[in-house]
Amino acid sequence: MWVKICGIARREDALMAVAMGADALGFVFTASPRGVMRDEVSPWIRDITNVEKVAVFTTEPVHEILETCAGLGIDTIQLHAAPSREHEKLQRRYGIIYAMEEYEKELLPEFPCRILIDSSRGTGRQGRWKGRDIPYILAGGLNPDNVRRAVRAARPAGVDSSSGVELAPGVKDPIKVENFIREART
Repeated sequence: MWVKICGIARREDALMAVAMGADALGFVFTASPRGVMRDEVSPWIRDITNVEKVAVFTTEPVHEILETCAGLGIDTIQLHAAPSREHEKLQRRYGIIYAMEEYEKELLPEFPCRILIDSSRGTGRQGRWKGRDIPYILAGGLNPDNVRRAVRAARPAGVDSSSGVELAPGVKDPIKVENFIREART
C-alpha cells in the first residue's frame, strides 16, 4: 500500500514521516492552513531523500507551478483543478496526480497520470469508501482509526492523509503518522 503524508510544513515532520515509512510527502503550495511558500521549504526540501515529493496546487497557472517547483527536487505535481492542455507541460518534467471528487473518465487528460479521489474536496471530511475498477489513491478524512476499514472497503492502490495525522494544521503527530502507516498496510 502506497502511503502519502500530506501537508508537510516542517523539516522535522518530513524526516519523521520518511523514517516511519511514508512513500510520499505532500507540500501544499496553494492557499491552505497547511500551505507553504517556496522560500520556507527551499533551505531543506532537497535534503529529504528516499521518498516521492509531491507539490500540491489548485488553479495556479502552469508557469507559476514550474517556477515554484524549480530546483526543489519535486517528483510529482498534484492538481486539484480541472485538467487542461497546459498541464501537459508539467507532465514533461513531473509525474502528475489528478485529484477528483469522484472518478470521471471523461475528465482525464490524454497523458499518463495517477488519480486521487477525495470526495471531501480537501476539507478533511470523511468521504465515501467504495471500490473502483481503476487503481487510485484514496483521500478525505483518513486517520489512524479508520484507514484500515477504508482500505478494506475501497481497495485503493494508495492512501493520503493530512489533517488526520496532525496535532495542529501543518504540525504532524508522530504517533498518528506511525499508526496511520501501520494501519494502512495491515
